[in-house]
Formats: sequence, structure tokens, C-alpha cells
Amino acid sequence: MKVKAIHHPDQRPSEPNSKFEIESREDYALALDRLKALEAGERSDDEEAEVSALKKAVRAWDRWHDRKLA
Repeated sequence: MKVKAIHHPDQRPSEPNSKFEIESREDYALALDRLKALEAGERSDDEEAEVSALKKAVRAWDRWHDRKLA
């Protein structure tokens, strides 16, 4: 799974600093496992941003996979 750190001086603090790109089924499974682990307890602000970025990557994978199967 690719992780890109984004550092923009004009970026709002509420926007995540990382972007994940899921490239395989194995990456997808790893992303889901990480989300489960993060959602199991309290999260720091950085972990909250990671959850947001992972969910965005999972949704992108799901859309791509659905179009591929259609």
C-alpha cells in the first residue's frame, strides 16, 4: 500500500496529512485490519487523520472494484 505524505503550508488542520493508495487485495485487507485496530480504542489527532485517510482509500478501492466487476 502506498502512503503519500502531503505537506501544504495552506492546508487546513482538519485535512489529513497522509494519503493511502490501495493497490492490491492484500493492501485492502491490511487497510481493513488497521481500521479495525484504530477503531477499537481512543485515538489521537494523528490516528484520527489516519482513519480518515484509510477510509477514503477503502472507498476508492470499493468504487474501482465495483466498476471492474460491472
